[in-house]
Amino acid sequence: MTARFTCFLVKVASRCNLACDYCYVYEHADQTWRSLPRVLSEAHQDLVARRISEYAAAEGLDEAVVVLHGGEPLLAGADTLARFAIQIRAEAPPGVHISVSMQTNGLLLDERALETLDAEDISISLSHDGPRHANDLHRLTPRGRSSFDRVTAALTLLEEHPQSFAGVIAVIDPRTSPADLLEFFAGYDLPRLDLLLPDANHMMPPPGRSDDAELYMRWLVEAFDTWFDRFPRLPLRFFDEALHVVAGLPSSTDAFGLGDVSLLTIETDGSYHDLDVLKITQDGGTATGLTLEQHSIADAAASPVIDRHRRLLRPQGLSMECQACPELHTCGGGSVPHRFASDGFTHPTVYCAEMKTLLDHARRRLHSHLKQSGDPEASEPPLPPGYDDPGLARPVIDDIVRSWSQQAKAAWAEFLDASAQSAIDAHASGPLTRVLTHPVAAIQLRLLQDSDRGTVTRTTSGRAIDPPHTPLSDHQEWADGAGLRAHVDDHWLRAPFDPPIVFEHEEDIVAGARHRLAEAIDLIGRYSPALLAEMHALSREVQFIRDIDASADKCVSFSDDVVPGALYVGIRGMTADGLIDAIDLADSLIHEHRHQK
Repeated sequence: MTARFTCFLVKVASRCNLACDYCYVYEHADQTWRSLPRVLSEAHQDLVARRISEYAAAEGLDEAVVVLHGGEPLLAGADTLARFAIQIRAEAPPGVHISVSMQTNGLLLDERALETLDAEDISISLSHDGPRHANDLHRLTPRGRSSFDRVTAALTLLEEHPQSFAGVIAVIDPRTSPADLLEFFAGYDLPRLDLLLPDANHMMPPPGRSDDAELYMRWLVEAFDTWFDRFPRLPLRFFDEALHVVAGLPSSTDAFGLGDVSLLTIETDGSYHDLDVLKITQDGGTATGLTLEQHSIADAAASPVIDRHRRLLRPQGLSMECQACPELHTCGGGSVPHRFASDGFTHPTVYCAEMKTLLDHARRRLHSHLKQSGDPEASEPPLPPGYDDPGLARPVIDDIVRSWSQQAKAAWAEFLDASAQSAIDAHASGPLTRVLTHPVAAIQLRLLQDSDRGTVTRTTSGRAIDPPHTPLSDHQEWADGAGLRAHVDDHWLRAPFDPPIVFEHEEDIVAGARHRLAEAIDLIGRYSPALLAEMHALSREVQFIRDIDASADKCVSFSDDVVPGALYVGIRGMTADGLIDAIDLADSLIHEHRHQK
């Protein structure tokens, strides 16, 4: 099998109006930008749209992401980018959703540009390194002037347009204190904050570390604690992902864990390239030798360059040191560009010590937090005796559900008119509880409360989710149901999640999955009737999903507190019928139920 691309990073401009001294495009080993056209031509825009459409149809993609990138993409003009987005979507096969986003330094982002991009649903991520003294360490104009005022004006503008704001990317400099950095960003309503370690490898070590071997280790630990203790509501992806992997959950970033190649870069000359950040390794190291004019995207997916990258994301492609490391499946060898040395990529990341330190510290902080049930400042009460025994815990679970229902009923009173309230109140206490503690009711209530506060709930890619126009309209169906509903096509159960998570839609797969789910539930019931009863009390919905970035042999599942009581499980597997084994599915269901519990 070849790589399966779901994200296309399209270089619409090859030059930049900043001169950031750490930039992987201009300041590292690969200097091919000097010979590239300044912007992506109209002819190449046509080919990009056509090639993506051909590939989406051939691969049966449900969704794809196009990232407009540079250099600085706005050098191509906001009107050009908007027309390009229209063209890409117009060419897409029926039923294929194309998300278009842009990464910008913000210098050319004004009200008119933002209105133009917003009109075509182009989400925007901003590069910004924090307070003035931090941002101006590296992000200066070609004449050496500060970029802080203009980029911060762009940040304020994006904050005022949350429907367009995808988040902020900041590069760490250990000369800036974590408290200063996080306090600055906590002053804005960010949908996501990505902290990136400076791009480095074994040929070019991280700046400042040769004089202080523990420089970045100390900074990361201090930053994690500052975030964990003072700014836990700041959606800081790097530390969130660290907690995910130490808790045994999959990671959505290539900084942690193993996976597969899902991104293809297209340069302004129409050539196909591997991951853009690999430009820090060697001149021309990302080039596949293939072009839009002469080759399909499927050809690029099968190229030796992409295949080499794929091998580096599997355990057998890691260094022997990584393969023997207890953090193998949490760190996954670290980011591929950071593994490079004169003899290739068969080394741990140059940030190996930092990654181990961060993961160990995140693990200890998480364990300590979970054990602090006796702390008078802890927000959660101590777990009751027998909590892990479903039979003993059931009275506690029933109390939780009743309390949840009462709180939800009081909260819903703010948003329901008299007729809707009467319809809900007409149910007996049992069905009423099932209505108000249903996953769809929970997410609808959250969206309404956020809207009332002037804030938004966002998808996993940062898009704002609109609140419901007719909340609780399906309450009768929830009240009358019993047990776990299987893969109901409900907008609210799926709204928070974007690619690489996709929902199964092929009729034969879904039908087989429902049968396999019944087998798994039967196994759970025979293993522990009390556990199954507990799951029926707390876990109400099952959705069949795929992580299109994950390897085929990986059992993927997740749950999310935005949709409490919903379990999301991968249903495909390596059995003869292409579905997951019933035992593995039962294990996934129990695992996610325990997260919900």
